[in-house]
Amino acid sequence: MNSIKQGTLILLVALSQLLLAPSALALNDPAERIEEIQFSEAELAQVLAPIALYPDSLLTHILIASTYPLEVVQANRWRNKYQALEAEAAVKRAEDKGWDPSILALLAFPTVLEKLSDDLDWTQKLGDAFLQDEARVLASIQTLRQQADNANTFDDMDNMKVTKVNQQIIIEPVQKEIVYVPVYDTRVVYGHWRWYNYPPVYWVYPPRYPVHYPSHYSSRFYWHSGIHISFNYYFSAFHWHKRHIVVTHHHSANRYRSHKRIVTSSGAQRWNHKPAHRRGVAYRSTSVKQRYHSHRPSTLQTKQLRSVERHGNSAKPKHYSTAQVKQSREQRFSQKLAKAQHSNINNSQHKGVKQGAKESRQQRNNNHQRDMRHQPDKSHQQYKSTQRERSQQPYKSTQRERSQQQYKSTQREKSQQPYKSTQRERSQQPERSKQKSKNTQQSRQRASDQKKDYRQQQAKSQQRSQSAQARSPQRSQPSRTKQRDH
Repeated sequence: MNSIKQGTLILLVALSQLLLAPSALALNDPAERIEEIQFSEAELAQVLAPIALYPDSLLTHILIASTYPLEVVQANRWRNKYQALEAEAAVKRAEDKGWDPSILALLAFPTVLEKLSDDLDWTQKLGDAFLQDEARVLASIQTLRQQADNANTFDDMDNMKVTKVNQQIIIEPVQKEIVYVPVYDTRVVYGHWRWYNYPPVYWVYPPRYPVHYPSHYSSRFYWHSGIHISFNYYFSAFHWHKRHIVVTHHHSANRYRSHKRIVTSSGAQRWNHKPAHRRGVAYRSTSVKQRYHSHRPSTLQTKQLRSVERHGNSAKPKHYSTAQVKQSREQRFSQKLAKAQHSNINNSQHKGVKQGAKESRQQRNNNHQRDMRHQPDKSHQQYKSTQRERSQQPYKSTQRERSQQQYKSTQREKSQQPYKSTQRERSQQPERSKQKSKNTQQSRQRASDQKKDYRQQQAKSQQRSQSAQARSPQRSQPSRTKQRDH
């Protein structure tokens, strides 16, 4: 009996080893050793900072759309092609594109859609964090809002209404069917930022989009032009107590509905990710990939497989857990601190060398001045030469002054001569002009007198000729009578 028992035990041990062998082999596979890397609290705050203070209705659409990055890019390109369309017309025209309803709702907000498309790395990181742990993302949003409330940031919100329900901050539009997109500096609105290694993401909007400035300069918010909601928009809301998003049917959702009404409506259900709208984009983690039955390897798995191909099966993944990730980050930070301290030491040494050179130069100058002060007395010859130079200086100076005076007087005379001649000529000019005018007047008078005399003579000669002609016929008539009589 004992031998039978021993045999059965040996068989059981052998069978157990054979059954556990495949799992052991699987553990040796580097692709299976990859553990889930969660986003840290600092990373979530960094990613969510530019959108955490958006109105709840818009924020739900942004979170859902971030899980479909390819459709975001397609929608943004389509919206740029039809920029002239109004919000309602754009949403209706794009209904046949087959995009997710949240993507269609964002067509009415081109500024937000362009940011999601341009900063695609940020969009994918946001979508991966939301798919990986939806509750942590919503908790991080509430943490950022509480931090902004502690910094008295909500006092400056003009177009939004901030309410607190069960210690949860809810942001809704003041005008129910007009939604404004806030623009704010993430480095200011949250007050003191706790995670110095993870500064908040800051968006700079292009100048082609109009921005409405607040009525008072102390405000921390600016606003894009308001969008009138007349399309399917109010079909999603936050269930803050349970930390997930609730959606209803997106048709006939063009009228305002509060988040309570959406959450408690009859057809409301928890939002579920649709892999078909993902359009083949790989998921970040293996757990999310398995959850949605994706056959494409995750991004982390592809990175680890590439490292295995490069370094062989002995290669281990760079980071297995969050503890190792934190340790590597701390090592990087300590290296940066060491470099900064080393650079400070070098700068101080360089400053010390400069200071020493300056002090040596100053000491050299002081020694030179001291030597000049304590020089021996001059010799007798030097004294004589200096005396001779001093005695010659006044004589030379007087000679120089005399020559300069003569030169100045001659220059003055030369300069005055043409001036005097010109003055004399100018003074004689009116007399000459008067004489010329008199001469011309006299010549003109003579000419007029001569013309008068000539005319008088001609008149006298004409009178004489006329009188002579008058006399001649009287004399000829008696002679003719005499001839006739004879």
